[in-house]
Amino acid sequence: VLFPGAGILKAELIEYYVEIAPTTLAHLYGRPLSFVRYPDGISGDRFFQKNRPGWAPEWIRHVALGDEDKIDYILASEAASLAWVANLACLELHQMHARKPHYDRPDYVVFDLDPPEDFPFKEVAALAVAFKAHVERFGYHAFVKTTGRKGLHILCPIRPKWGFAQVAEAAFDLARPFVDAHGASTTLRLKKEARGGKVLVDVYRNRPYQTIVSAYSVRGVEAAPIAMPVQWEELSEIDDPKGLNIRTVRDRVRTRGDAWEGFSAYASDLHTQPRQRKDAASAVGPSPTFKSPESLEAYRQKRTFSQTPEPVPGAIGGDGNAFVIHRHHASRLHYDLRVEHEGALRSWAVPRGLPPRPGIKRLAISVEDHPIEYLAFDGTIPKGQYGGGRMWIFGRGTY
Repeated sequence: VLFPGAGILKAELIEYYVEIAPTTLAHLYGRPLSFVRYPDGISGDRFFQKNRPGWAPEWIRHVALGDEDKIDYILASEAASLAWVANLACLELHQMHARKPHYDRPDYVVFDLDPPEDFPFKEVAALAVAFKAHVERFGYHAFVKTTGRKGLHILCPIRPKWGFAQVAEAAFDLARPFVDAHGASTTLRLKKEARGGKVLVDVYRNRPYQTIVSAYSVRGVEAAPIAMPVQWEELSEIDDPKGLNIRTVRDRVRTRGDAWEGFSAYASDLHTQPRQRKDAASAVGPSPTFKSPESLEAYRQKRTFSQTPEPVPGAIGGDGNAFVIHRHHASRLHYDLRVEHEGALRSWAVPRGLPPRPGIKRLAISVEDHPIEYLAFDGTIPKGQYGGGRMWIFGRGTY
């Protein structure tokens, strides 16, 4: 029994993490993890564990990070790895702000709204909504989750292009004017005795090797509440975050879905960094990993460039992780998925429509590689040419 008051067994903890794995792994995968372990349940001793145990099975993925005294962090990669850590009574999963392979570059900015004891949750939620409006003015897209205790986490996905120092600077730059405007209820003072009963807007977590409790993690307090991603409009429905617990959230996810679905697709640039405005045709730049023209020979042979507006392969590359989806009205209407890889676009035709939601599979037929310039191609291929017909950019971004 891990939670005596609610009678929650370790078997239920394992069952929860296995069932929620398809949802939570979308946010955990590739992130170094730390754990809060409760070997004798929440009424016993607890300890924080970072290093992978030497007796861990070989199939548990891990990565060593740090300058001198490296720590061997566990990476959750599948439901089995979550079951394994749950079996060790690792109630809480805590994640770093970067993921494989960019361990030195965060992929979100985090703000922890940490209220004092007995501060009404509704007032914390109201501050979070105001903060959302504030960061949106700087071009960010904000996501929110309960912490499983009394506060809220607000995360803004960013492109993993900058180090922790730059991200921390941007976080402070965002938080200061908000705290100045809400000085009666918020503070940036980290020490509890200096907060004066105000909500801490904690930006100090945006530092190397800092962590936050992971989305959908259990918390080690009575009733086993969950650090639960929610839609912004759902905040007004929540009176007590502890009502989102190990026995209630699975049905909520089944019926409402993952409130953080597509999180990374909303990644933006840091507002503190210079922005280079480019038109669509020049949205890609030189790449050291550009594939030789020979790798695009099949593409060249199928096209007469004097008669089609399609781009001729050239020495152009992106950042290595771009994609584009084309809606292609050729002999039959279909979609084309193109994913940047080693200086070219790996390409697939998707003839039976795009999946309406995750978990639905659609046939994808591999076709010839396309040049990086196709990221910006939108036009009509003349009748009689290979793939003749109208082609629209349906979606474009990074993966």
